[in-house]
Amino acid sequence: MPKLLATKRKKVNFMVDEGILERVEAIIPSGERSDFVNHAMEQALIVYGRKKAFEFFQELPKKGKKKWTSDNIVKFIKNERKKRLL
Repeated sequence: MPKLLATKRKKVNFMVDEGILERVEAIIPSGERSDFVNHAMEQALIVYGRKKAFEFFQELPKKGKKKWTSDNIVKFIKNERKKRLL
């Protein structure tokens, strides 16, 4: 795991499952645990953000008031182009 660049850090207090903590303590050397947790949280946030974006786009058609067909989209674009030319 790459060493993180020197950034401003803040000590936090939160709960971790004992089993996870035991595995971290057994595998990750004590001087590398903060970097490990920072990296793991960063990766988890990326995955979480992608999941939320995917869910948003999955729900979007259900929330839409209009059902756009290819023909409707082409007509809309043509009309918009005509308006701009006038």
